[in-house]
Amino acid sequence: MECFKPVLSMQVLRSCHPALLVSAALALGLTGCVQHRPYADLWVAPRPYHAGLPAVHPAEGSASQTTAEGRADNPTGSVTLREAVALALQHDPALASAGWAVAASEAEARQRGRAPNPRASIAAENLGGPDSGDTFERYTLRLSQVIELSGKRARRESFGYATQRLRAWDYEAQRLATASAAASRYVAVAVSQQRVVLAEEQLALAEAGLAIADDRVRNGSAPGLERDRASARVALRGIALEQARQRLSADRADLAASWGSTQAVFAEVVGDLDSRVGLPALDAVRERLEQSPALARWDDEIAQREAVVDLARANATPDPTVGAGVRFFPDADDAAAVFELGLPLQLFDDNRDAVLAARLHVSQAVAQRDHAYAEAGRLLARAHAEALAADYTVRSLDNEALPASQRAYDAAVEAYAAGLSDYLTVLDAERALLDIRERRLEAVSDYHLAVIVIEKLTAHPLGNDE
Repeated sequence: MECFKPVLSMQVLRSCHPALLVSAALALGLTGCVQHRPYADLWVAPRPYHAGLPAVHPAEGSASQTTAEGRADNPTGSVTLREAVALALQHDPALASAGWAVAASEAEARQRGRAPNPRASIAAENLGGPDSGDTFERYTLRLSQVIELSGKRARRESFGYATQRLRAWDYEAQRLATASAAASRYVAVAVSQQRVVLAEEQLALAEAGLAIADDRVRNGSAPGLERDRASARVALRGIALEQARQRLSADRADLAASWGSTQAVFAEVVGDLDSRVGLPALDAVRERLEQSPALARWDDEIAQREAVVDLARANATPDPTVGAGVRFFPDADDAAAVFELGLPLQLFDDNRDAVLAARLHVSQAVAQRDHAYAEAGRLLARAHAEALAADYTVRSLDNEALPASQRAYDAAVEAYAAGLSDYLTVLDAERALLDIRERRLEAVSDYHLAVIVIEKLTAHPLGNDE
């Protein structure tokens, strides 16, 4: 058998010229341009919550760098709330990941909008057969193209960009989550710092009480049992101080992790925990829920699922394959044009169930949207109530319980030092004072954490977010 060595005579070229032109027209005419969208259009407008702080996201035109590449330099001095949130927004790996998802989904949308590639083929027939008759060796060069009907390509692209829009909402939701998490961890550190101060004060009071008890035992005005009680009190306060320090260490590590650091080397967090904003009425706050990415995204979510319905309906239309080429007859030194048309037969699959499933997913999205609104309203009402309750607790303790308890404790210590009461009276007064101070600290923490939840749910600061 001879190797395939067709001879292209002028007659062959003239005969195959129309076929080649048709093939080229099929290949080039069915392709189209896929345009990049402006970079700014890939993102949703930042919600008001910490909108003035820069956030990490892929740099325009880059596939390997972000606007805040690398880990943050660990701050070594004092850290304010704004600084903690700013560091987190610029260096949180989770936020950077959400940004890459936005850029990747835009590339995926462009890919969905590309036409299928033409198919080139070569076939050899009757090799080694008889040398005469109609069984001449023949070689066929063919270029074929699938012609997509019902706007499949445009519908794929629409679905891709609808999906990209959802990834943009995911990024904005992650931005709020990153900022609120950093704020919550900042509050935890600030509260833990105060717990350490409180524990140190309690230890100092216990040591002062031990000195008084020791003096009384020495001069015979009190039994040795009171000194033992005072010693036990000092030991318990020392344990409480160590626990407070370890909790502070853990909270500091949590805060440093917000900006991607594995070690907390900052000196302290600074800020006035006693500063509280005026809480608007619940109805006024509820009106801001529409700005939350978790709720604002649902119109685009439903649009994306409707795009799936359109694409499923388009996919129910079979796509023909057309082709053209040239067939060579080397033994006859001749050639002929070849045309083909193929069409899938919808005998078993007309895509009706895919259309039905897509329509049902639209209905599911409507139900999910309603659930999201109801759940956001529930969480907002709970956070608002918790903030009001915590604010009332702090004000009540400051105005009544804390001053009265402090006076009772001071009087008990003075009476004990003068030999007018026993040590149990001092212990009872101290427990009451410590319980009130702890409750106040917890209420302060609950208030600020509830406010952060409200701000995250509404994507809007209640006060100055500086």
